[in-house]
Amino acid sequence: MRLLKLLAVFYRTSIQTDMEYRADFYTRILASLLGLLTTVGSLSIAYTYVPTLKGWTFSQALVLLAVYYLMDGLIEMFIAPNMREVMVKVRDGTLDFLLLKPVSAQFIASFRTLNIWRIVNVLVGLGLSLYTVGNLSLAVGWGEALLFAVTLACGIVVVYSFWLVLVTLTFWFVKIDNVEQLVWQAFEAGRYPVEIYPNWLRSALTYAIPVAFIITVPAQALAGRLDEGTALVAAAVACLAAAGSSAFWRFGLRHYTGASA
Repeated sequence: MRLLKLLAVFYRTSIQTDMEYRADFYTRILASLLGLLTTVGSLSIAYTYVPTLKGWTFSQALVLLAVYYLMDGLIEMFIAPNMREVMVKVRDGTLDFLLLKPVSAQFIASFRTLNIWRIVNVLVGLGLSLYTVGNLSLAVGWGEALLFAVTLACGIVVVYSFWLVLVTLTFWFVKIDNVEQLVWQAFEAGRYPVEIYPNWLRSALTYAIPVAFIITVPAQALAGRLDEGTALVAAAVACLAAAGSSAFWRFGLRHYTGASA
């Protein structure tokens, strides 16, 4: 309960701060809609020549796109602003103030900030999901919905864990902005079915940068294409990623030399 109350204070403060820049909200709506139209347009052109892409129909590909926008919004709302803030604090030597707080350093580093304007992409993803499921003849029952929720949560855990590892690396390398950009480029590849890529790239997007578990697996669950074995693998990957990243974070803190060291 103490952590939940602290979280409420964090998010209330973040929302009050973001409300000073309301014009940003409308700009992001326009940018998200333009990006959506561009991607849907490219997909529709591709599907005029072929009925399926590696077994994905057009409606199922739209589900994949919906999950991409939903995940992108959640990442930019909850994960990215906090991880970037930690990177900045390491560079300017102010992380010490965070570590001295009487609460878990990982908790406060992970959930201190909320970017409320990024809810635009979440709403776009939800709206596209509802449209696709409701109007493109996708049969989604309670089982598919539950499996989608579980795999989506697993994807968020994998993203968070992966980014926490990158943040921890700043304790030694300080500036890793180029690595972050590389990860984002790989994440954007998740807008399309991972099966369409060459074997080497598909392996990289599954194991090196686990885009398949972040986007493709939840989309397969919502589209009714996911088997139980893959769902169990996704859950196992999420648990291992969370445990491994947390252990690496604690290891990094033991070797961190801050501004007051």
